[in-house]
Amino acid sequence: MWFDVDKNGLAKLLERRGKSWVVFELAQNAWDESGVTQVTITLEPVPQRSCCHLTVEDDSPMGFRDLAHAYRLFAESYKKQNPAQRGRFNLGEKLVLALCESATISTTTGTVVFDDRGRHNHPSQKRPAGTAFEAVVKMTREEYETVCTDVHRLLPPPVVETWFNGVLLPSRVPVVSTSGSLMTELCGSDGVLRRSKRRTRVLIHQPLPGEVASVYEMGIPVAETGDQFHVDIQQKVPLTMERDALPDAFLRDVRALVLNATADRLTTEGASARWVRDALEDDTVTAMAIEQVLDRQYGTKRVSADPSDPEANALAFAHGYTVIHGGAFSATQWEHIRAAQGERPAW
Repeated sequence: MWFDVDKNGLAKLLERRGKSWVVFELAQNAWDESGVTQVTITLEPVPQRSCCHLTVEDDSPMGFRDLAHAYRLFAESYKKQNPAQRGRFNLGEKLVLALCESATISTTTGTVVFDDRGRHNHPSQKRPAGTAFEAVVKMTREEYETVCTDVHRLLPPPVVETWFNGVLLPSRVPVVSTSGSLMTELCGSDGVLRRSKRRTRVLIHQPLPGEVASVYEMGIPVAETGDQFHVDIQQKVPLTMERDALPDAFLRDVRALVLNATADRLTTEGASARWVRDALEDDTVTAMAIEQVLDRQYGTKRVSADPSDPEANALAFAHGYTVIHGGAFSATQWEHIRAAQGERPAW
C-alpha cells in the first residue's frame, strides 16, 4: 500500500467547509442512482453531545453498484462517463466518512460498517432495494441549525420526491429554461476527465427571500454569485476537487447565457449590475440582449459621445438624447455594443 490517510487530519481540513456539504453530497449520490423516485433525509441532534444522527435513504431498485466504492479512494466511477451525473472523483463518500464517529452503508450488494474498530464488511446483509447511509456526524448545535436552513436551498429533480425531517422539499419551477454551450468535464476513452464545451439545458430560478443567488450543478448549490438569479446547470460544472470555485471564464459564459434569456426582465438598476457588465464582456452575448441592456440604462434615445466633436455631443444632448461617454464601458464591451449596433455616434 502506497498511502495511509489520517482520518482525523482529513476531518480538520474539511471543518472549514461547514457541514451542509455533507448532506448535499449524500443527496446528490442518491439522486444519481438508477430508477430512484424518493430520497429521505433525517438529521437529529444527539442529546448532550456535539454530534447528530444522519440518515439518507433512497429507493433505487439497483442500489449501490459497488460497495467497495464507499471506502476506495479515486476508484473508477461510472458517473464520470456521464456529464449529466454529478459525481466524478469517487471521493465524496470518503470525505463524509472522515467527519463521522460511526457509519453504516447498507444496500443491495451488502453492508459495510465503520466504527472505532475499523471497517467491517457484511456481504450477506443485503437490502431488497435502495441504499441507506446512517451515521453519527460531528456537528455542533449551531452547525445543525445552518444545515437545516441550507438544505432548503436544494433544487430536487421533479421526478424524485426529496424529504428532509418529514418535510417535502419542493421542486421549484424555473422562471426561464434555456440552453447553450458551456464548459463541462467529459471522460475520454482513456478514463481521464477533460474539460470541453457541450450543449446543455440551464434552468434559471428566482432566489427565495434570504437566499444568495448561486450557480447549481443539477440541483446542488456549488458557488454563490450574488447575481439576480439562481442558475441550475444540467451537466457537470468545472470545479476544483473541493467543489467550491468556478473558473472566471466559465462564470462569464454562464452570465452571458442568463442575460440572453432574461434581458427583457431587467430593471433600470439591474441593467448596470456587475453580472450584467461581466456578461457584456462575453463573445456569446446577443445583439438583442445588448439592445435591451442599453434601453434600460440609457433609454431608446441615445448616442455615443464623439470625443473629437464636442459640439455634436452638445447638439445631441439638446435634442433630448442621452450621450454615452467612452468610460461607460470597457473596450471589449464597446466592441460588442458596436457590433450589435446598440448605439449611434453623435452627429
